Amino acid sequence: MRVIFTSDDLLDTRIAPAPDPMWELVLSVQRLRDGVPVSRHGVWRQRVRHHLVGEGDLLGRVRRTLMPLLPGSGTVPDFLVPDGEAGDSADDRIGAVASAPPHRPGPDDLRALLRDYHACAIRPYWDDVRSSVESDRLLRARSFLDDGIHGHLRSYAPFMRWEPPVLHVPGHGDGDVHLDGSGLLLVPSHFCGRRTYVRRRAGRATVLVHPAARSDGGARAPGGALARVLGTTRAAILVAAETAATSGELGRRAGVSAPTVSHHLAALRNCGLLRSFRHGPAVLHVRTSTGSSLVRTAVLTTVAADG
Repeated sequence: MRVIFTSDDLLDTRIAPAPDPMWELVLSVQRLRDGVPVSRHGVWRQRVRHHLVGEGDLLGRVRRTLMPLLPGSGTVPDFLVPDGEAGDSADDRIGAVASAPPHRPGPDDLRALLRDYHACAIRPYWDDVRSSVESDRLLRARSFLDDGIHGHLRSYAPFMRWEPPVLHVPGHGDGDVHLDGSGLLLVPSHFCGRRTYVRRRAGRATVLVHPAARSDGGARAPGGALARVLGTTRAAILVAAETAATSGELGRRAGVSAPTVSHHLAALRNCGLLRSFRHGPAVLHVRTSTGSSLVRTAVLTTVAADG
Protein backbone atom coordinates (compact mmCIF):
# COMPACT_ATOMS: atom_id res chain seq x y z
CA MET A 1 0.00 0.00 0.00
CA ARG A 2 1.29 3.46 -0.91
CA VAL A 3 0.31 6.53 1.15
CA ILE A 4 0.99 9.59 -1.00
CA PHE A 5 1.71 12.96 0.64
CA THR A 6 1.48 16.53 -0.55
CA SER A 7 3.53 19.29 1.10
CA ASP A 8 0.43 20.24 3.11
CA ASP A 9 0.11 16.65 4.35
CA LEU A 10 3.68 16.70 5.65
CA LEU A 11 2.88 19.84 7.64
CA ASP A 12 -0.24 18.18 9.08
CA THR A 13 1.27 14.82 10.05
CA ARG A 14 1.02 14.12 13.77
CA ILE A 15 1.04 11.30 16.30
CA ALA A 16 -1.96 10.46 18.46
CA PRO A 17 -1.38 11.76 22.01
CA ALA A 18 -2.53 8.55 23.72
CA PRO A 19 -3.70 5.00 22.96
CA ASP A 20 -7.01 4.75 21.13
CA PRO A 21 -9.23 2.58 23.37
CA MET A 22 -11.36 1.14 20.56
CA TRP A 23 -8.47 0.23 18.30
CA GLU A 24 -6.73 -1.44 21.25
CA LEU A 25 -9.92 -3.34 22.08
CA VAL A 26 -10.65 -4.67 18.61
CA LEU A 27 -7.01 -5.50 17.78
CA SER A 28 -6.63 -7.32 21.10
CA VAL A 29 -9.39 -9.71 19.94
CA GLN A 30 -7.15 -10.63 17.01
CA ARG A 31 -4.23 -11.22 19.40
CA LEU A 32 -6.47 -13.33 21.63
CA ARG A 33 -7.20 -15.73 18.78
CA ASP A 34 -3.56 -15.92 17.62
CA GLY A 35 -2.19 -19.45 17.77
CA VAL A 36 1.42 -18.48 18.51
CA PRO A 37 2.07 -19.50 22.16
CA VAL A 38 5.32 -17.56 22.54
CA SER A 39 4.93 -13.96 21.43
CA ARG A 40 4.86 -10.40 22.69
CA HIS A 41 1.32 -10.96 23.96
CA GLY A 42 1.66 -14.58 25.07
CA VAL A 43 1.43 -13.94 28.82
CA TRP A 44 -1.45 -11.50 28.34
CA ARG A 45 -3.32 -14.04 26.18
CA GLN A 46 -2.94 -16.81 28.75
CA ARG A 47 -4.17 -14.61 31.60
CA VAL A 48 -7.10 -13.18 29.67
CA ARG A 49 -8.31 -16.57 28.45
CA HIS A 50 -8.29 -17.78 32.06
CA HIS A 51 -10.14 -14.65 33.20
CA LEU A 52 -12.75 -14.89 30.44
CA VAL A 53 -13.46 -18.54 31.34
CA GLY A 54 -14.12 -17.42 34.90
CA GLU A 55 -16.74 -14.90 33.73
CA GLY A 56 -19.55 -17.27 32.81
CA ASP A 57 -19.91 -17.59 29.04
CA LEU A 58 -17.85 -14.48 28.22
CA LEU A 59 -15.18 -16.43 26.30
CA GLY A 60 -17.93 -18.14 24.29
CA ARG A 61 -19.60 -14.79 23.54
CA VAL A 62 -16.28 -13.38 22.34
CA ARG A 63 -15.69 -16.42 20.12
CA ARG A 64 -19.20 -16.40 18.67
CA THR A 65 -19.52 -12.68 18.03
CA LEU A 66 -16.27 -10.71 18.12
CA MET A 67 -13.81 -13.16 16.59
CA PRO A 68 -15.86 -13.70 13.39
CA LEU A 69 -16.00 -9.91 12.99
CA LEU A 70 -12.24 -9.57 13.48
CA PRO A 71 -10.30 -12.28 11.64
CA GLY A 72 -6.58 -12.15 12.36
CA SER A 73 -5.60 -11.04 8.86
CA GLY A 74 -8.75 -9.20 7.88
CA THR A 75 -9.96 -5.63 8.01
CA VAL A 76 -11.59 -3.94 10.98
CA PRO A 77 -15.25 -2.99 10.33
CA ASP A 78 -15.80 0.77 10.47
CA PHE A 79 -18.74 0.44 12.87
CA LEU A 80 -16.41 -1.03 15.51
CA VAL A 81 -14.06 1.97 15.45
CA PRO A 82 -16.34 5.02 15.44
CA ASP A 83 -14.67 8.38 14.93
CA GLY A 84 -13.14 9.82 18.04
CA GLU A 85 -9.88 11.19 19.33
CA ALA A 86 -7.26 9.01 20.96
CA GLY A 87 -7.66 9.46 24.67
CA ASP A 88 -11.49 9.51 24.65
CA SER A 89 -12.81 7.14 27.29
CA ALA A 90 -13.54 3.54 26.34
CA ASP A 91 -17.14 3.92 27.54
CA ASP A 92 -17.66 6.91 25.23
CA ARG A 93 -16.16 5.09 22.25
CA ILE A 94 -18.11 1.88 22.93
CA GLY A 95 -21.29 3.91 23.31
CA ALA A 96 -20.70 5.33 19.83
CA VAL A 97 -20.88 1.87 18.22
CA ALA A 98 -24.04 2.48 16.23
CA SER A 99 -25.06 -0.76 14.60
CA ALA A 100 -24.32 -4.44 14.18
CA PRO A 101 -24.05 -6.42 10.94
CA PRO A 102 -26.83 -8.77 9.81
CA HIS A 103 -27.32 -11.95 11.83
CA ARG A 104 -25.42 -10.55 14.80
CA PRO A 105 -26.69 -9.23 18.16
CA GLY A 106 -28.33 -5.83 18.16
CA PRO A 107 -26.29 -2.76 19.09
CA ASP A 108 -27.20 -2.89 22.80
CA ASP A 109 -26.04 -6.53 23.05
CA LEU A 110 -22.85 -5.76 21.13
CA ARG A 111 -22.08 -2.76 23.33
CA ALA A 112 -22.60 -4.89 26.45
CA LEU A 113 -20.24 -7.53 25.10
CA LEU A 114 -17.62 -4.90 24.26
CA ARG A 115 -17.85 -3.43 27.76
CA ASP A 116 -17.61 -6.84 29.42
CA TYR A 117 -14.62 -7.81 27.28
CA HIS A 118 -12.92 -4.46 27.92
CA ALA A 119 -13.30 -4.90 31.68
CA CYS A 120 -11.52 -8.27 31.54
CA ALA A 121 -9.00 -7.92 28.73
CA ILE A 122 -8.08 -4.24 28.44
CA ARG A 123 -8.72 -2.22 31.59
CA PRO A 124 -6.46 -4.30 33.90
CA TYR A 125 -3.61 -3.98 31.37
CA TRP A 126 -4.08 -0.34 30.40
CA ASP A 127 -0.84 0.78 32.06
CA ASP A 128 1.06 -1.64 29.80
CA VAL A 129 -0.81 -0.33 26.75
CA ARG A 130 -0.14 3.28 27.67
CA SER A 131 3.55 2.59 28.38
CA SER A 132 3.97 0.83 25.04
CA VAL A 133 2.39 3.69 23.10
CA GLU A 134 4.30 6.34 25.06
CA SER A 135 7.60 4.60 24.30
CA ASP A 136 6.77 4.73 20.59
CA ARG A 137 5.90 8.43 20.83
CA LEU A 138 9.25 9.14 22.51
CA LEU A 139 11.11 7.34 19.74
CA ARG A 140 9.29 9.27 17.02
CA ALA A 141 9.72 12.58 18.85
CA ARG A 142 13.47 12.03 19.07
CA SER A 143 13.62 11.21 15.35
CA PHE A 144 11.72 14.40 14.53
CA LEU A 145 13.90 16.55 16.79
CA ASP A 146 17.07 15.16 15.22
CA ASP A 147 16.05 15.00 11.54
CA GLY A 148 12.70 16.74 11.04
CA ILE A 149 9.59 15.27 9.45
CA HIS A 150 11.58 13.16 6.99
CA GLY A 151 13.57 11.66 9.87
CA HIS A 152 10.32 10.99 11.69
CA LEU A 153 8.85 9.09 8.73
CA ARG A 154 12.12 7.23 8.12
CA SER A 155 12.08 6.03 11.75
CA TYR A 156 9.33 3.53 10.88
CA ALA A 157 11.74 1.46 8.76
CA PRO A 158 11.92 -1.40 8.05
CA PHE A 159 8.25 -1.92 8.89
CA MET A 160 7.25 1.07 6.76
CA ARG A 161 9.45 2.68 4.13
CA TRP A 162 9.59 6.42 3.42
CA GLU A 163 10.50 7.39 -0.15
CA PRO A 164 9.29 11.00 -0.49
CA PRO A 165 6.50 11.69 -1.17
CA VAL A 166 5.33 8.08 -0.62
CA LEU A 167 5.10 6.06 2.58
CA HIS A 168 5.08 2.35 1.73
CA VAL A 169 3.12 0.40 4.34
CA PRO A 170 2.19 -3.28 4.70
CA GLY A 171 -1.45 -3.91 3.94
CA HIS A 172 -3.87 -5.71 1.64
CA GLY A 173 -3.37 -5.17 -2.07
CA ASP A 174 -1.23 -2.58 -3.82
CA GLY A 175 -3.62 0.35 -3.69
CA ASP A 176 -2.71 4.02 -3.41
CA VAL A 177 -4.03 6.29 -0.65
CA HIS A 178 -3.87 9.96 -1.63
CA LEU A 179 -4.05 12.16 1.45
CA ASP A 180 -4.96 15.20 -0.70
CA GLY A 181 -4.18 17.70 2.03
CA SER A 182 -6.15 15.95 4.79
CA GLY A 183 -2.97 15.11 6.71
CA LEU A 184 -2.07 11.91 8.51
CA LEU A 185 -2.72 10.86 12.11
CA LEU A 186 -0.33 8.06 13.13
CA VAL A 187 -1.78 5.90 15.90
CA PRO A 188 0.71 3.55 17.58
CA SER A 189 -1.04 0.49 19.03
CA HIS A 190 0.12 -1.97 21.68
CA PHE A 191 -2.08 -4.78 20.35
CA CYS A 192 -1.51 -4.17 16.63
CA GLY A 193 0.10 -7.17 14.94
CA ARG A 194 2.39 -7.13 11.91
CA ARG A 195 0.29 -4.95 9.63
CA THR A 196 -1.26 -1.51 9.51
CA TYR A 197 -4.81 -0.19 9.19
CA VAL A 198 -5.66 2.89 7.15
CA ARG A 199 -8.95 4.69 7.59
CA ARG A 200 -10.12 7.70 5.59
CA ARG A 201 -12.29 10.28 7.37
CA ALA A 202 -14.21 12.98 5.52
CA GLY A 203 -12.76 16.40 6.24
CA ARG A 204 -10.29 15.03 8.80
CA ALA A 205 -6.83 13.52 8.82
CA THR A 206 -6.48 9.97 7.51
CA VAL A 207 -5.76 7.50 10.33
CA LEU A 208 -2.86 5.06 10.08
CA VAL A 209 -2.79 2.51 12.93
CA HIS A 210 0.54 0.69 13.29
CA PRO A 211 2.27 -1.53 15.87
CA ALA A 212 4.04 0.39 18.61
CA ALA A 213 7.80 -0.05 18.60
CA ARG A 214 9.12 -2.66 20.98
CA SER A 215 11.00 -1.27 23.98
CA ASP A 216 14.74 -1.87 23.97
CA GLY A 217 17.29 -2.17 26.75
CA GLY A 218 16.65 1.38 27.95
CA ALA A 219 13.45 0.23 29.59
CA ARG A 220 15.46 -2.05 31.88
CA ALA A 221 17.51 0.73 33.41
CA PRO A 222 15.19 1.48 36.38
CA GLY A 223 15.50 -2.14 37.53
CA GLY A 224 19.27 -2.26 37.12
CA ALA A 225 22.29 -0.10 37.81
CA LEU A 226 20.42 3.21 37.71
CA ALA A 227 17.88 2.12 40.33
CA ARG A 228 20.65 1.06 42.68
CA VAL A 229 22.07 4.59 42.56
CA LEU A 230 18.91 6.72 42.48
CA GLY A 231 16.18 4.41 43.71
CA THR A 232 13.56 2.78 41.51
CA THR A 233 11.12 5.72 41.39
CA ARG A 234 13.66 8.42 40.57
CA ALA A 235 15.33 6.17 38.01
CA ALA A 236 11.97 5.57 36.30
CA ILE A 237 11.24 9.32 36.21
CA LEU A 238 14.68 10.13 34.81
CA VAL A 239 14.33 7.51 32.07
CA ALA A 240 10.85 8.85 31.24
CA ALA A 241 12.17 12.42 30.93
CA GLU A 242 13.92 11.75 27.62
CA THR A 243 11.62 14.32 26.04
CA ALA A 244 10.05 17.32 27.76
CA ALA A 245 6.85 16.50 29.65
CA THR A 246 4.67 17.81 32.43
CA SER A 247 4.87 16.24 35.87
CA GLY A 248 1.59 14.44 35.22
CA GLU A 249 2.89 12.98 31.95
CA LEU A 250 6.11 11.86 33.63
CA GLY A 251 4.09 10.23 36.37
CA ARG A 252 2.06 8.25 33.83
CA ARG A 253 5.17 7.23 31.88
CA ALA A 254 6.94 6.09 35.03
CA GLY A 255 3.88 4.60 36.74
CA VAL A 256 4.16 7.00 39.67
CA SER A 257 1.26 8.69 41.47
CA ALA A 258 0.92 12.45 40.97
CA PRO A 259 1.60 13.49 44.60
CA THR A 260 4.90 11.58 44.51
CA VAL A 261 6.28 13.11 41.33
CA SER A 262 6.99 16.68 42.50
CA HIS A 263 9.22 15.57 45.37
CA HIS A 264 11.35 13.40 43.10
CA LEU A 265 11.51 16.03 40.36
CA ALA A 266 12.94 18.52 42.84
CA ALA A 267 15.61 16.03 43.95
CA LEU A 268 16.62 15.24 40.36
CA ARG A 269 16.67 18.94 39.48
CA ASN A 270 18.85 19.79 42.49
CA CYS A 271 21.36 17.14 41.38
CA GLY A 272 21.61 18.65 37.90
CA LEU A 273 20.03 15.62 36.23
CA LEU A 274 16.81 17.37 35.23
CA ARG A 275 15.78 20.89 34.29
CA SER A 276 12.35 22.52 34.34
CA PHE A 277 11.06 25.39 32.23
CA ARG A 278 7.75 27.08 31.55
CA HIS A 279 6.05 26.60 28.19
CA GLY A 280 2.85 28.65 28.06
CA PRO A 281 0.69 27.65 31.03
CA ALA A 282 2.58 24.37 31.58
CA VAL A 283 5.86 23.58 33.34
CA LEU A 284 7.88 20.98 31.44
CA HIS A 285 10.71 18.79 32.70
CA VAL A 286 13.46 17.16 30.64
CA ARG A 287 16.76 15.41 31.30
CA THR A 288 19.95 17.45 31.18
CA SER A 289 22.95 16.20 29.23
CA THR A 290 24.35 14.91 32.53
CA GLY A 291 21.13 13.02 33.21
CA SER A 292 21.13 11.50 29.72
CA SER A 293 24.76 10.43 30.10
CA LEU A 294 23.91 8.75 33.39
CA VAL A 295 21.00 6.84 31.81
CA ARG A 296 23.11 5.71 28.84
CA THR A 297 25.93 4.55 31.11
CA ALA A 298 23.50 2.62 33.32
CA VAL A 299 21.95 0.92 30.29
CA LEU A 300 25.38 -0.09 28.92
CA THR A 301 26.37 -1.41 32.35
CA THR A 302 23.17 -3.45 32.61
CA VAL A 303 23.58 -4.88 29.10
CA ALA A 304 27.22 -5.80 29.78
CA ALA A 305 26.28 -7.51 33.04
CA ASP A 306 23.50 -9.48 31.32
CA GLY A 307 25.88 -10.51 28.54
